[in-house]
Order: sequence, then structure tokens, then C-alpha cells
Amino acid sequence: FCIMSHGSGGNLVDIQGGEMDVEEEIVKKFYGTQCPALQGKPKLFLLQYCRGEELDFGVELPTESREALPLNIGRLKLRSISKLPGVTDVLIANSTVPGFVSNRNTKHGTWFFQCLVEVFKENAKHMDIRDMFDQVSRVLNEKESNDNNRRKQTFEVTSRGFYKKLYFNPYEVVDEQYENDDEEYKNDDDTVSDKQQKNKKGFRKRVMEAWKALVN
Repeated sequence: FCIMSHGSGGNLVDIQGGEMDVEEEIVKKFYGTQCPALQGKPKLFLLQYCRGEELDFGVELPTESREALPLNIGRLKLRSISKLPGVTDVLIANSTVPGFVSNRNTKHGTWFFQCLVEVFKENAKHMDIRDMFDQVSRVLNEKESNDNNRRKQTFEVTSRGFYKKLYFNPYEVVDEQYENDDEEYKNDDDTVSDKQQKNKKGFRKRVMEAWKALVN
């Protein structure tokens, strides 16, 4: 579903100059409760209209940072740039969608964070943040309240110039570094497993010390 028009005050301006609330007058019309024929079908909305009056003049990029940017994506060749948009690298996760409540269990906490913790604990060692958000969405879709209404919940992720792979677990790097190091320690007095374990602990300590220095 694609709309290209003008905008005013965050609303869409129609052909007659009237304002439309995109959420209420367009998007919600395709919800399963109002459009059951499309239930379970992908619904993609491409919305092109102004949502405010502020202009984005960009931010000057330091010369040394320009060289670190990728100049091609697959077959797409990108030219060297001297500016980045004013809004980049932002990924927003809301526990619910506009107009709806965010459910909470009095014993176990909010549904959203229950699902978030479950998925992150299981997948943080090998999966990036956006893929984990996809998993959170699937887990949250299975949740429903125990009352007669059987309430459900959907959470929302908004990406604004966020195209990088973000990982949270530094220990995966440690495991990869020592994965093929058996040969190096074959003739040492210590056993291979003992030697690797000592080095892993030392490396992990250095990683955590560096991480603490960054966050503090």
C-alpha cells in the first residue's frame, strides 16, 4: 500500500486539502478485526509525506570516518560521501503499537520484557539485534491473557538509518579465536583443554576490562 502526498502537523493531506490521521483512517482499516480477508497476509505500507516542518541539513563527516564507510552493497556501487543524515543508527522498539495498552503479569513482569529476555538469553551469542527482534515478535504473538477476553499484544520496531549488525555477546569472539588452536598446544606440559581454558579466562578478563572502561 503506497501513498505519496503532502503532510501537515504529522497528518496526511488528501487531494481536497483535508487532513487524515494515517493510523486511524488507513492503517487500522487493514487490521484483522476490520479486514478479516487479509488476516495472516503481509501488509506493507509505503508512506511518502511530510511529518513536520524541520529541515535536515545533515552532519559533516570527519575525513577519517569516510574511509571506513562501505562503498558498495552487493552490485550497488556507492560514491564516497562527506555527509550523513542528521538521523542515523536509530532502532526503536516499543512494547506495543499506537493506541494499545502494554500488558503486564503481576508476578513475571511485562510481556514484552519476558519475551525479550527469553530470546536474548537463547540467541545473543550468535544473532544480531534485528533478527532477535523478529524472534521476540514471534514469541510475543503466542502470548495471551488468561481472562475471558484472551488479550494479545504486538510490539513495534522502528529503524531510522539503522543498517549495521549489532551483537551483544563478546564471548562469541573468544570461542572463535580458540576454536582451531589445538595444534599449538599439543607438545605443552599442560593438556590442550587446560591450556585453552587458562588462555580463554585471561582473554575474557581483558575483554571485560575493556568493556567496563568503555561504559564507565
